[in-house]
Amino acid sequence: MSSNREKSMSLMGHLGELRKRFTYAGIAVVVCCIAAFIEKKYVFAVLMQPLKGTQYAGQKLLATSATEPFMAILKISIYAGIIIALPIILWQFWAFVMPALYEKERRSIFPYVAMTSGLALAGVAFGYYVVLPVGLKWLLNFSSGQFTVMLRVDQYVSFISLFLLAFGVVFELPVVMMLLAWAGIIDYKKMAKVRKYAVLVEAVVAMVITPSQDPISMMLMLVPLVVLYEVGIWLSRITARQKARRRELAALAEAGISENTTPATLV
Repeated sequence: MSSNREKSMSLMGHLGELRKRFTYAGIAVVVCCIAAFIEKKYVFAVLMQPLKGTQYAGQKLLATSATEPFMAILKISIYAGIIIALPIILWQFWAFVMPALYEKERRSIFPYVAMTSGLALAGVAFGYYVVLPVGLKWLLNFSSGQFTVMLRVDQYVSFISLFLLAFGVVFELPVVMMLLAWAGIIDYKKMAKVRKYAVLVEAVVAMVITPSQDPISMMLMLVPLVVLYEVGIWLSRITARQKARRRELAALAEAGISENTTPATLV
């Protein structure tokens, strides 16, 4: 156990560390937002890509006021900056948690950071390349003979950006389950026991965050959620084993017995 861990951090120390991590994350977001604003043409082209394959491909979005185009570009830059800065934001979260970990656990923190960042970016990519094109095509073609759909830039930008952010957050389900198991709030056995209820909740989540609520889009969202839940159970099982091992080593240390002590040396 490290000497830093032996000294319990005061409340003010925790608040100071939290403020520092928020500051670093905020700086990263601001820098990424500025970079996205500078490259606004490319970012906007990426945002328009899901319309490819619909009757609105290549068309300009509607702006109903003089300030709406600027505000839309600003909003795009902010959302894009948050998505780009996600790995740094998640690293700051793990850096805040790190002082509460043992030395061996600290050395394994980088795989957790990579996993958390990878899941968030995988969620954004899955929503962008798989679910969004299907959902938008269904929505825009629905009753197209009876209605003339006019895509307002502000509403379109908000819809796409929040949709992708939601996918990035939802894909963090295994990490959330692992943290709940680490905190002792729920263990993997209970998670496995309530699996059928979890599938029902996941179906509701899939229905809410998919853009069109059609069966195909819902299934495209539900299947990854079910898989992620199973991954979460697996990670929670590993966490439970690590906690049990840590308690065992703590008990041995309290009794003055070395980890490498054999039964023969105890006689």
